[in-house]
Amino acid sequence: MSAMTSSPADLPVLATVVCPYCAVVVPDARFCGACGAHLVVSGSQAAQRLHSYAAFPDEPVFRVSVVTSLFPHLSHRAKAPFRVGFAVFLVLLLIFALAGTTAPLIAVSALSVPLLFLLYIWEVDPYEGSFLPPTFVCLLLGAGLGAGWAIIGGSYVDKALLPSFTSSLISGSSIVAAIAVPAIGQLLMCVPMMIARRMQRGPIESLDGFVAGATGALGFTLAATIDLMAPWLSNGQLTHEAFLANMTQVILRGVTLPLVSAMATGFIGAAFWAKIGSRSTSAKGKWLTSPGVALVLALLVQVGLGFTDIAALSDAVLVGIHLAALGVLTLAMRAGMHYVLLHEALDVTVGAPRVCANCSHLVPAMAFCPQCGVAERAIARPHRRRATWPLINGVTTPSGGIT
Repeated sequence: MSAMTSSPADLPVLATVVCPYCAVVVPDARFCGACGAHLVVSGSQAAQRLHSYAAFPDEPVFRVSVVTSLFPHLSHRAKAPFRVGFAVFLVLLLIFALAGTTAPLIAVSALSVPLLFLLYIWEVDPYEGSFLPPTFVCLLLGAGLGAGWAIIGGSYVDKALLPSFTSSLISGSSIVAAIAVPAIGQLLMCVPMMIARRMQRGPIESLDGFVAGATGALGFTLAATIDLMAPWLSNGQLTHEAFLANMTQVILRGVTLPLVSAMATGFIGAAFWAKIGSRSTSAKGKWLTSPGVALVLALLVQVGLGFTDIAALSDAVLVGIHLAALGVLTLAMRAGMHYVLLHEALDVTVGAPRVCANCSHLVPAMAFCPQCGVAERAIARPHRRRATWPLINGVTTPSGGIT
């Protein structure tokens, strides 16, 4: 090794401590590198660390944040550009709804969230190129299923919306439209990720499943939104509807539908792909890592919104319920993802020194950063690889020291 290259022996020797929650000898720092518990405070809350989300430890678990919930692999510096991108998309929806222009409304509603998600995959490259084919398989298969189910299921919803003296929320047509249509749709969204799971080779992680599930769901909603909003084009270039009516449809089709579907299906995928360890910790909440729990949560939200959509509600109330459902689902999904990352099976070892991609501290490679507590599985694979390059003059460089 060159004299210019720092080796583990050149680095300060870290004091160690026995974690009171997992009984593993770990560096004496703010967080346990093995189980992620917060070592500075005591009690069961320290092990569950609800004040520090495992993917973004500077945020609490129960926080309604679309960007850090939908994009769990984002680095700290990349959060702001994606928040700006999401804000731009909302502004465009507002402008086109105010103008009443049909084609731009449909395009922005259908494409914005899926495009942001694909940009996220491009930005973090979480699978170093190996997941690119399954990603497009998920997107295209989801789009095909979404288009087909929009044609089949849409007819039942239209029937339930027809005015009738005998119609109610418990009639046969309403039950089909509010329960069967969204429930089957949610199950169909899970098909692409199941196929991607069989295609994936090599080590798998929970956030692989999240990406697969969210990608399939966004392909599904993209095609369904285009199919359901396409009749607007028959009225010409303008919708000829009031601003509130336009805004209601674009919020439902362009915001809540894709976000609810992506987060719910992504959580199912994460729980399904995760390998939960048997190591004893005090974090609890292991039941939240079950794919069955994730699927039940998704179905409850989808069916609840199904009944909301066919009820005779004002536009303002309809939008309010959809946004509230999105908020509740976001909190529930973050809690589930937090416990998945805490319980996911990892080797309890102290690796070579590296620069944490989240807090930039020089720490030993472990399941969790001892300084900031971020889960290693929440850091994209390329960032982990770069962080473990040999240290030359305090800077990480590829093997061999050639820059």
